[in-house]
Amino acid sequence: MELWKMNKDIEIVSEGRQIPQKTMRGILETLGVGYEWYKIRRAEYETSQRIPFLVAPAPLYLTGEESREISSIGMDVVDFMHAADELYRSEYEVKELLDRGKPKVFEGLLPHYLFVRPDLIITQQGFAICEIETSPFGLALAELLNRAYHSTDFDTLVPQGILKEFLTKNTPNNGTIVYSHKTSSYAGQLQFLARELLSGDGREWHAEQADYVTETDDAALYRGFYLYEYFSDIFVNHIVNAYLKDQAGLAIPSLTPYMEEKALLAFIWDKRREPFLKGQLGMPTLEHLRRVVPPTWVVGQEQFFVLGLPEGISSSEGLAGLSKSRRKFVLKKSGFGNNSSWGEGVSFLQEKSARQARNLLVAASQDPQSVYVIQEFKPSLEY
Repeated sequence: MELWKMNKDIEIVSEGRQIPQKTMRGILETLGVGYEWYKIRRAEYETSQRIPFLVAPAPLYLTGEESREISSIGMDVVDFMHAADELYRSEYEVKELLDRGKPKVFEGLLPHYLFVRPDLIITQQGFAICEIETSPFGLALAELLNRAYHSTDFDTLVPQGILKEFLTKNTPNNGTIVYSHKTSSYAGQLQFLARELLSGDGREWHAEQADYVTETDDAALYRGFYLYEYFSDIFVNHIVNAYLKDQAGLAIPSLTPYMEEKALLAFIWDKRREPFLKGQLGMPTLEHLRRVVPPTWVVGQEQFFVLGLPEGISSSEGLAGLSKSRRKFVLKKSGFGNNSSWGEGVSFLQEKSARQARNLLVAASQDPQSVYVIQEFKPSLEY
């Protein structure tokens, strides 16, 4: 599928229009003035550009069918997340798995999320969901990009102003977005989110680092930190304990780490969960989810994987004995740990030697405090 073509003058040709490639970066810098859009975490990526990313002069083209598929994925993912919560509350084995390694202070809380965001990969076979995010990171950047493309008369999937309207309708008038040292690279984006999208017309929101939050009686806390930081960041620990003790206000996303596990996607491929999900979702929705969610299983629960492990192997460690070309699987720490975010705990097994792959798989299977999943690797389509 080819939409945009580079001509000799390095301009983009789209529907008869020619757009200088540098224009979009300039528009983004103007719309985003006053905010640090991302604080580079590694010295080799340092740049003087105010928008420290590669910038496309035009949005990714989607056909009508692809647009409808994204909408369908969104609705089915929301329904699935509701079903996963019901599964957690009704099945002891599911609760035991998803509570592994987590403090008991988080148990018994009800989930509340403004949105869930499936991470989509565009593959030769269509869209694939590698995981589902609930954090606000990247939300402000998506809004900035949407505004920029709208300003040059591109149509996008998201109507202009819809995000602000949604947030205004679904959050209290006052609150604080709290981020941590770990997530401070997104501080500028979270400030934009607080000032430009959550505030205005009598509403007042702020974005603060956890170290400087002394009051926890705001109407709402928008959580810009990870719940596993409860163990590693004393300021996050204090804020979470205050909300858990006093129930002073609404925490968004809720303090429910079991809903943020990558292992949720493995339930779609677990033969024990099929009757429940068929009853909750209907078989057409479950089949659709299996088309877009790559085959996934929990390490240590391979016998319940509906497709069976490849090439007759009986355990995840057996993947190490396959050749690299047949070992196209990804090992992921499921959640609630320092290596479960930002791709830090993701290992592409086809890129490892047999010994490296075996060591990773054995370590995962022997870790009593964490959950690991293995997902079939889906290569992205090259444009």
